[in-house]
Amino acid sequence: MPFSARSISTLSPQCNSESELQHELASIRPSLSLTETEETWDKIANGFLRLSALCKGGACDYPTALTPALRSLARPLTSAVSSERTRLSAAALDVITTSATGLGTSFEPLMPLLLPTLLSLCSRPNKVVIARTKAAIQVIVEQTQLPSILPHLTQALGDKSATLRMIAIESVLACLNCLNPPDLEKEVRAKEIEGAIRSTVTDASGDVRKVSRQVFDAYKILLPDRIDRYVLAPAGVVLANLNSFMAVSLAPCLRLRRNI
Repeated sequence: MPFSARSISTLSPQCNSESELQHELASIRPSLSLTETEETWDKIANGFLRLSALCKGGACDYPTALTPALRSLARPLTSAVSSERTRLSAAALDVITTSATGLGTSFEPLMPLLLPTLLSLCSRPNKVVIARTKAAIQVIVEQTQLPSILPHLTQALGDKSATLRMIAIESVLACLNCLNPPDLEKEVRAKEIEGAIRSTVTDASGDVRKVSRQVFDAYKILLPDRIDRYVLAPAGVVLANLNSFMAVSLAPCLRLRRNI
């Protein structure tokens, strides 16, 4: 029988203990291990809808059990998310967003397993898929508050797809706007932000360059002490590579330094 999001969601399974969660997971696994075919895809989708309902019903209160379980299901998850069947893809995507929302920082072990697939979907021509995936990445940024998402975003900035580059730089901006500043001030994260600016400041897409300027403006506020090393370097190597709008953005800083 075709799956129904309504019929699954009305079950509203509740997890009141880790043992209940393990029992529910054991009952779901067989459907999620199926190979997607015309005969099986609805069963797989039902399993993901059930899993998503579990995440909303208390499963995320047991991260030591749920996170490893989701790690073991990473391959079925990424396979379903990538499916051309949009209802199956949406069901799997909902598992990712609900678990990210509920697990918060405990979502971190799942980041390298799931995010590359989500980013790759942003280069597809299907606008519905792109919109859903972009929203999911935004949820991950805002709800997990994990700076470990940055290297995945900066790597995507080198992709040939302008749509993917746009979503990646917008996500970098979202990180600067909502992540914990002390986390971003760490050397490795600051360099990732600077790398994002470098790779997009002369991007072929004007829209990407526009967001890159917003990232740079946020960077100046968040990490003002690094401007000397990054932009006002004595050799002027970085400054030479900045386009005109970056130069305009730097003008207030330069005037301030001359007045000190």
